[in-house]
Amino acid sequence: MIIGSSTDLGRFIRSRRETLGILQGDLASSAGIYPANLSKIERGTATATLDTYLRLCKALGIDLMAEPRA
Repeated sequence: MIIGSSTDLGRFIRSRRETLGILQGDLASSAGIYPANLSKIERGTATATLDTYLRLCKALGIDLMAEPRA
């Protein structure tokens, strides 16, 4: 999947969390953020630091990869 914005990444995080059956509060706790902030990230109404996105992805088993554009 190509992620073009923080909103795209937030939606992907939500989709993965729901697929795994993880509650927002549990994921937020695992990533060390407030549940309200996770909710905003998933809805695309707030952005986070790269570190926060990486912690969320790690908790969900998501690998982020960077590739040069063709």
